Amino acid sequence: MGVGNVAADDRRGGDRRSIDGVLRLRVDSPHLDGKAENISDSGILFFTDRPLRVTVELEEDGVLRSRSGRLVRAQRIKGDTTGWAVEFDEQG
Repeated sequence: MGVGNVAADDRRGGDRRSIDGVLRLRVDSPHLDGKAENISDSGILFFTDRPLRVTVELEEDGVLRSRSGRLVRAQRIKGDTTGWAVEFDEQG
């Protein structure tokens, strides 16, 4: 299933398992305020102390689940493929 290699120092805690599901990510934060660090013709680096809030809807084996959390990483893997990491909120 994976498109890239998972880094050996991946910092997520907890057990993991491979999945083969259909995912939809909804961005819940209307905007982010931050401080620009540097800029070029191809992009900008900025920092913020606010989370980018998201909701992940995952359908696996005919079961649809929804979890909220925050986007913690985006990394171009190869070409136009990007890996996204979401840290889920604790379930109560």
